[in-house]
Amino acid sequence: MPKLTVFVLGCSGSVGSATVRALSEKYPDKVKILAGTRDPTSEKAAVLKTLPGVTVLRADMNDEEGLRELLCGVTSLFIVTPTNGWKLAIGAARVAKSSGVKHILAVSVLTVEMTDSIYGKQFGELELSVKDLDIPYTLIRLPPFVDNYWAHKQPIQEKSSFSTPGDPTKPFSAVVVADAGKAAAAIMAEPKKHYGKTYKLISNRHTLGELASTYSEVFGRKIRYDRISYEDCRKRLINVAGFGEEDADGILEIYRMTDEENPLIDDPDMTHFTKITGEEPTTLKEWVTEVAAFFK
Repeated sequence: MPKLTVFVLGCSGSVGSATVRALSEKYPDKVKILAGTRDPTSEKAAVLKTLPGVTVLRADMNDEEGLRELLCGVTSLFIVTPTNGWKLAIGAARVAKSSGVKHILAVSVLTVEMTDSIYGKQFGELELSVKDLDIPYTLIRLPPFVDNYWAHKQPIQEKSSFSTPGDPTKPFSAVVVADAGKAAAAIMAEPKKHYGKTYKLISNRHTLGELASTYSEVFGRKIRYDRISYEDCRKRLINVAGFGEEDADGILEIYRMTDEENPLIDDPDMTHFTKITGEEPTTLKEWVTEVAAFFK
């Protein structure tokens, strides 16, 4: 059987690069892997170029004509929505249809049904736009990333503590980036099995208090959770982490939904990952154990 041509658009981001890795590791006999990024000379792109079967290309969602040419002959396109770039993702989906792409896989968020929320409005429009193209599609809705906890590395090393504005007793759903990549790769390798489906990719469910306890258990010392104000967190997100105001407010909105026990945030269904991949999702303890050497 001839190989399917798959294209990961936005391959230098966390989910995009995880998907390229999973495609290279698991499906090199089934697919021809194209990985698109705005800067193919970057360090992240250089790493992807070393993977078996991967071809890295310059692909810019702002350059619709260039993108149209690149997508000719593509069976499955994964559009990894850039930060605050949902309108670009919509444009890329429309270009994909005009290029003859057979299947579109797009990233959405777990809270998309909250249409009055920041991310709900953005990704709600993206989902509708993809569906309205009248070509086969698959949507993967993601909760916050467990991998965002890398931001805790320095405060844990320096103070044996970490902080957010969230209530430490409220549970929420989360996804490990590698799990998202594995699921996306499995969908692209056999896209027809997933036409018209929407998946929720959840790796684990925990509280911030449980996260502190897991850190303490794995690291072998007490790690404290310090709750800070929403105002202080917003300043830190903008002034230290470099987020734009709307993205900072979107992140804080997720914390508030968690504190309010919104069921879209605290979703216990972790079966979709297994249905797609045949594997069990990564537990919180497994992830913390994997990164432990870097946090000490």
